[in-house]
Amino acid sequence: MSMSNKQQGFTLIELMIAVTLSLLLLTGVIQIFLSSKQSYRTAESLSRTQENSRYAIDALSRDLRSAGFQPCKKTGLLANVVNGAPSSLNFFGAPLVGYDGSNGTFDSDFPAVGTTAGARVAGADAVRIIRGGGTGFSVDIHNATSAQFKLVGGTHNFVDGDIVLVCDSENSSILQITNANQTNVTIVHNNGTGTPGNCTKGLGFPVPSPCTANGTAKTYGPGSQIVSIESFIYYLGISASGNANSLYRKRLINSAGTPTLGNAEELVEGIESLQIVYGVAPDPVSPAQRYVTADQLTGATTAETEANWQNVVSVRIGLLMVTPDEISAKDDTSTYNVVGTDIASSGSGLTYSSDRRQRYIFTSTVKLRNRGTL
Repeated sequence: MSMSNKQQGFTLIELMIAVTLSLLLLTGVIQIFLSSKQSYRTAESLSRTQENSRYAIDALSRDLRSAGFQPCKKTGLLANVVNGAPSSLNFFGAPLVGYDGSNGTFDSDFPAVGTTAGARVAGADAVRIIRGGGTGFSVDIHNATSAQFKLVGGTHNFVDGDIVLVCDSENSSILQITNANQTNVTIVHNNGTGTPGNCTKGLGFPVPSPCTANGTAKTYGPGSQIVSIESFIYYLGISASGNANSLYRKRLINSAGTPTLGNAEELVEGIESLQIVYGVAPDPVSPAQRYVTADQLTGATTAETEANWQNVVSVRIGLLMVTPDEISAKDDTSTYNVVGTDIASSGSGLTYSSDRRQRYIFTSTVKLRNRGTL
């Protein structure tokens, strides 16, 4: 008996059906993958944006909250004997001063508007903060005649050229250290030396005008406190990555005995615009009655302007944040109101470049702790 050996395969129609079904399944898998990837990119971009905004607000809030801090009771007897009293040392006049980006009037400590990394962003606000440092030293003996303090304890961290604040229950003075001796635990505040130097060795109020060598006598007794002066400026600048704008900070440093604002530090990027308004109250213990821009606090004279800034009891920060990636289906053409300032993709006023990145507004209100005379 013969055996028949037959082989049978798929027909062309069966192969075409199989290929079609495979393509349909593959298309579904690809769509699921792309959808999951897009969801992941969206969630990651939003998470990074929230993280950046939280860091920026925390950095600003921490220094804003302590503007004007000093370790003693505040009084009206305030003497700054540092020559010239530059903006970065104007502790008594205005330890908090804002700058309105809409008019572009900034002092020389801020960089100019530009397109390179670190250059200031047009239309964004800025702020200067001055405060006493957190680490204080107690006075043991103050010899006003020889302009020398001896401090309690076995050491201190002051060096020549440091700007410090000394205070007791009645007076406060700002001075530059002309000689810091770690071995003897002393600091000297003579005039006629250092940069910018002290105009007088007398630390009493008022400071004579014109200043004299001995000035107004004042001896700080045992237990008086000495702290370093810390000064910061915050502004919005072009990011080094070129991807978005960044929050920058400059701080007061001692450069070989000369106080100066150091190099700009890039803190966090992803900020389209920074807007700040200031809460004004009739006295330091009342809540803010209205919020105004920095321009609205500028008076006809320097004294009037400083008095207006002394009435600020809170600060409202507004950030227009932008995602690092283009995750939207279409270009963003919205108008955003950031604490009273409209920012649009086109037209008059503040603008941003329309793209497919998403934008979000984050705000925070900071209560100032060190307002007025107590």
